[in-house]
Amino acid sequence: MTARTQPRRRGLLLAAPALAVVGFAAAALLLAARGSLADGLGRGWGLSAYADLLRDPALDGSLPLSLEIAALSTAVSAAAALAVVGAVSGSRRGRAALDAAARATLAVPHLLAAAAFGLLLSGAGLLSRLARAAGWTDGPADFPALVGGPGHTAVLLTYVWKEAPFVTVMLLAAYTPAVRDLETAARTLGAGRLSRLRHVTLPLLAPALTEACLLVFAFTFAAYEIPALLGATAPRALPVEAVGLYRSVELGDRPGALALAVVIGLVIALAATAAAVVSRRLLRARTGL
Repeated sequence: MTARTQPRRRGLLLAAPALAVVGFAAAALLLAARGSLADGLGRGWGLSAYADLLRDPALDGSLPLSLEIAALSTAVSAAAALAVVGAVSGSRRGRAALDAAARATLAVPHLLAAAAFGLLLSGAGLLSRLARAAGWTDGPADFPALVGGPGHTAVLLTYVWKEAPFVTVMLLAAYTPAVRDLETAARTLGAGRLSRLRHVTLPLLAPALTEACLLVFAFTFAAYEIPALLGATAPRALPVEAVGLYRSVELGDRPGALALAVVIGLVIALAATAAAVVSRRLLRARTGL
């Protein structure tokens, strides 16, 4: 084995788990695409399932709702992560404590986070009882409908609580000593906090931030647990609609559920591709390579 092929084989071995995950996902998407083109018994070919989705009034608000939840969750998570990373950027202990707290939050399953926020924000939850004890409300009926309400407040809060730590870990990993040295140099030259953030920190962290945001968008667009437990019954997010159709006793609903799965999978694939392309271009623009 030559010295040239050895690093190449090592790189392939390191990439094998990621390639396996991508392969399984691609195979699942192809199977879903085949099922969406068949009838309820898996026979024939056609686009009737996609045409039925376009005519289904129950799905008119599902796609905008999923896009809204994903976009708001991503934007608020990114802003919160930038704020906390910027606040502790000058302290080594602060960065270590923030990294530990973010990783501990990441370890909490989304299903458990949804249950916890449901117990906290529901009409009979902890906040509602505290508001009644303080005399601010007369009972659960006076408490705002945060769980299952039209604003999907509980869904957004849960996603921000779970995804902001992920963006934080990504930013802390990109916050290298070189970035801190450049910030120190800018501070020495008289640049203020906002000026350093705009002209030094953000350009250097842009590849990691962009990649993290696109990944968070793809995940929150396709996740099922939190919208199913905390979201309103109508309209429902696309993953909730897809699972509902798939569980239907009518076999004719199965192709529609698989068609929704294909749509969700394509959006995730586009977001992942965009994350890779944009991150690479920003990295090239920063390094000049």
